[in-house]
Amino acid sequence: MTEQIFIVGGEVEPPHFIGRDEEVNRIKIDLLSQAQNNVIIGPRRIGKTSLLRNLKNSIQSEVLFVQVNCRKITRPADLFRITTRAMVATYEEKHRIKGLARKFSDIFKGKITSATRSISEIGGSIEHVGNVYLRFRDSEVNEEELIAETFEFIGSFADEIEEPIVLAFDEFQELGKWNGKIFNLFKTHMDSQPDVRYIFSGSSVSLLHEVFLKPDSPLYLMAAKVQLEPIRQEDVHRYIRSRLEMQKIRISDGALDKIYEYTDGFPFYFQKIGFILYQNAILEKKDAVTLKDVDIAFSSMLNEFDSEFEARYSSKFSRQQQDILKYLSAEKTRRLKEIATDMQTPASSLTASMRDLYNTMTVWKPHEGRYGILDNVFRLWIAHNILANYE
Repeated sequence: MTEQIFIVGGEVEPPHFIGRDEEVNRIKIDLLSQAQNNVIIGPRRIGKTSLLRNLKNSIQSEVLFVQVNCRKITRPADLFRITTRAMVATYEEKHRIKGLARKFSDIFKGKITSATRSISEIGGSIEHVGNVYLRFRDSEVNEEELIAETFEFIGSFADEIEEPIVLAFDEFQELGKWNGKIFNLFKTHMDSQPDVRYIFSGSSVSLLHEVFLKPDSPLYLMAAKVQLEPIRQEDVHRYIRSRLEMQKIRISDGALDKIYEYTDGFPFYFQKIGFILYQNAILEKKDAVTLKDVDIAFSSMLNEFDSEFEARYSSKFSRQQQDILKYLSAEKTRRLKEIATDMQTPASSLTASMRDLYNTMTVWKPHEGRYGILDNVFRLWIAHNILANYE
C-alpha cells in the first residue's frame, strides 16, 4: 500500500505531526519531574488530541499515560466508568496482561454473578472499585460517592503498580457543566497523590480562567498553561512541499503562501487541502500545483464542510452571535464599533455575546479593540455563504 501522503482528521504521528516539539518537550519535563500539572488550551482543529498522542508516545516507557475523552462523560457515573476502564485497558496494553480489561468490563455490562467472579479473580484495588460499581448497579451508591471512588482508585492503583500515572482529560470543559464539587475532589487528590500527574485539555478560554486562574476556584494555579498556537508558516510550507515531492509533484511558493492564507496554520485544514491538491494532481496527471489549483481545492473543501458549518452556525450561536459573526467575517479583524454600526445597535449591547464567543474560542482578540474569527476557514465560509447572500 502506498504511504499516506496526508492524514485528515484523527490523531497524527510523525512525519505528519509537525511544529510542536517545544510543547511536547516542555510538558514532558513537567511530567517526568513531577513538577506540575498542565492545562492545554486551543481551539477546535488546532491539534490538541494529536499533541496528547505524541506526548504519550514520548514518555509511555516511563509512566502509565491514560487518556480520557470527556465528551463521552455526560454524568458522574460515566466519569467513574470511563476513567477506571481507561486506566485498566492502558495498563493491560502496556504490560501485555491478556484478559484484564475483558474481566474488568464484566463489571459494567455482564451479569452480576459473572462480574463478581471476574473481579475477585483480579483482586486488589480493581476488586474494590468493581464492588463499588456493582453496588451502584443495585442503586446503593450515590453519584457523589462514585466520583470520590474514582479518585481513590487512581491513587490506589498508582501505589499498587508502583508506576507513575499521567491522566490526560481531553475536552475537560465538558466537566464544567456539573456541580463544582468535582473540582474540589480534583484539588484534594492532586495534592495527595505525588505519583499522579494531570493534563487538562480544552477549547474554552473560560476553562482556563474560571477553573485554573480564578482565586476562589479550588484548582487555582494548580496547572501550568500551555497555549496552542497555529503551526508556523515555514513549517507548513516545508511539510506540504516535502509530502508532494514524494509523488514528484512540485508546488510554487505562491501556492504555499495561499494555502497558509486560507488555513492559518490549523493542522486539520492544511492536511485536508494538501490531500485534495495531491488527489487532483494524480487524477489530472499533473506534476505541478499552482495558485489556481489551490483556489479550486479550497473551494472544494468549503463545499465539503458546508453541512457541518451550516449546522454549527445555526445551532451553536444565538441570533445576535450569528449577526456578529456574519459582519465580523468581512475582514480578518474588525472593531466592535464597526460591527455595531453594521448591525445598527449600540456597541455596549454586543459585549455579552462577544464575551461568550471569546470564551468558547470562536472569536479572538489579536489587538486591543479588534476582534477576529479564530477559525479562518469557518470565517470564509460565513463570508461566502451568509454575508454574501445577505448583501
